[in-house]
Amino acid sequence: MIRKAIPLLFILAVTSPVTFAEPFLAVETGYHCKQCHINPAGGGLRNRFGALFSTSLLPASAAAAAPSPGSLGEHLTVGIDARGSAFQRENTARDDHLSFATDRVTVYLAGKLTEDVTLYVDQQFAPGGSLNREFWAQYTFGNTYLRAGKIFIPYGWRLEDDSVVVRQITNVNFNSADNGIELGHVGDHLSAQVSVTNGSGGGFESDDGKMISGRLAWMTSAWRVGISANDNNTDGTDRRMAGLFAGLKTGPVSWLFEFDRIRDDRRGLVDVDQELTLLEANWKLSQGHYLKITGERRTASPMTPAAPDSERYSVEYQWFPMPYTHLRLGFHSNQSDDPNPARNEDEAFLQLHVYF
Repeated sequence: MIRKAIPLLFILAVTSPVTFAEPFLAVETGYHCKQCHINPAGGGLRNRFGALFSTSLLPASAAAAAPSPGSLGEHLTVGIDARGSAFQRENTARDDHLSFATDRVTVYLAGKLTEDVTLYVDQQFAPGGSLNREFWAQYTFGNTYLRAGKIFIPYGWRLEDDSVVVRQITNVNFNSADNGIELGHVGDHLSAQVSVTNGSGGGFESDDGKMISGRLAWMTSAWRVGISANDNNTDGTDRRMAGLFAGLKTGPVSWLFEFDRIRDDRRGLVDVDQELTLLEANWKLSQGHYLKITGERRTASPMTPAAPDSERYSVEYQWFPMPYTHLRLGFHSNQSDDPNPARNEDEAFLQLHVYF
């Protein structure tokens, strides 16, 4: 039972050490993603300031400033992310069970070949063996950059949790890098990226169509707002997406919002329209301690077993106990109009994360 699992997960949590920078931290601090990450669009390997933030500004027990363990001199930086979880799910379709999983083990490597040219690798080693997630070369000129290779698509909030509805259903997440090029600009207030990729999720190109994706945002120290668009033309389905995302800091609470509308024009089949909504509140309880409350909704027309109307509500306690450690303890409640009971389940989970 879920209620019986929560005390066990709590005991595991407080006796085990586990940060990945999520967008709510950028909203809270007023930073651009590039303030802490090698990638100007966010996510992945942290730069020197990101290492300082992780040791001195974020955790409950801060450490004195020290060089990042991933810094290998002036031109080479390496990083590691390792995440594991324990979870218990409950629905009427199967017996309750407590499971343990390796969520992801990733190694990052960035080489600064010249002052303006960077080579970047993001390689996942678990679960399921080795998998290249990103591999690109980037040329930077001022606040603008051009990159080519295997890249994550610029669209909406770059959330770490791929199961969030706005990342899962759009299929723009950390499991769906694609081969192509991206042009980006990150100024004091304006951030913009546009990419042209194969639209095959990193696989071989199979048709003449290409995927065009763009993201435009304006930010201040207290709020930010942006729009996204995506068009992917394939032989089987043409998908068009448009979205609005925003962040707002109100005292100790940082808010995230995203709304996306998806149109799938399917050859020989009924076309499908979907609307996705995410609203998230992150309350800073004290240094290194956060409470996250999230509501998600998906509606589809026409509704089918493959695209049911659904909602998910979540509450999480997030703890950054010490440098390079992070813990999430939470609960998801999934509710769906699909009669399949497997789509209506509750889940208690604990995720531990160690990184540098």
